[in-house]
Amino acid sequence: MRASARIVARRQPDGTTRLTTLAGEAPLLVRRVTGRDAGSGFGSASGLGPGFDGLSGPNLLNGHCGGEVAPAPARVCLVGGSAGPLGGDALRCSVDLGPGARLEVHGVSASIALPGPNGRESSLEIQARVGEGGALYWSPQPLVAARGARHRTFARVELAADARLVWRDELILGRDGEEPGSVSTRLRVVRAGRVLLDREVAMGPRHPGSLGPAGSGGHRAVGVMLIVDPAWAGESAPRAEFAGVTAQDDPGVAVAAMRLSGPGVLISAAAADGAALSRVLDAAL
Repeated sequence: MRASARIVARRQPDGTTRLTTLAGEAPLLVRRVTGRDAGSGFGSASGLGPGFDGLSGPNLLNGHCGGEVAPAPARVCLVGGSAGPLGGDALRCSVDLGPGARLEVHGVSASIALPGPNGRESSLEIQARVGEGGALYWSPQPLVAARGARHRTFARVELAADARLVWRDELILGRDGEEPGSVSTRLRVVRAGRVLLDREVAMGPRHPGSLGPAGSGGHRAVGVMLIVDPAWAGESAPRAEFAGVTAQDDPGVAVAAMRLSGPGVLISAAAADGAALSRVLDAAL
């Protein structure tokens, strides 16, 4: 199966963000989240994640600009219209934010990578562009690598120099009581024409050693969150707010916060299950 989704957002004269294009094909269906939806099962108040409103600090993506609160961002949900991705599926998703546009992309439920005929690999390619003064919050639900699956995700994000980004990625190695499938994920972020981050991780039985101490360390859930804010450009170390992220009472959780050579912080975490992983990443916001 080949399927694609496209999201285009533009800032309006009144400061709001308009979704000028919203199109998708199963299993990459997209739905606009309205104020009414936010009160009836959709939106950041309904368990889809904190969104911009959950970010702390005056310089993060909480919409404060010049002492005034910016209009709420546009919100979109990714809705799985069918099972998968299945082995052999080739999926593409593109996101285009114009100058000053602000967008949150959430997920409704976890995706399950499943084996397909002849052991073929499934793939998801994500291309995102954030223009001057724009902000993107990307937080789909976790990807579950079922036994026998082969999946690859490649995400490329292009940021203007003053664009902001929160990118969250969670992976569950196998369903309850089963061996994991194999998955590789790569995130490449280019800011103002220069590479800010290029990170690739491969997990599962097809990647020798990936489930051992040098890989997942026996954890079944691994994830990262990248936060980019141009206000940090002059800071030489991660903000004090992130110091508490690495202090975990749960011995089954491993987490680290790393300052990038640019205005960004990368938080990596591993946990025994998806619920524990989500709590750690939520705490970073």
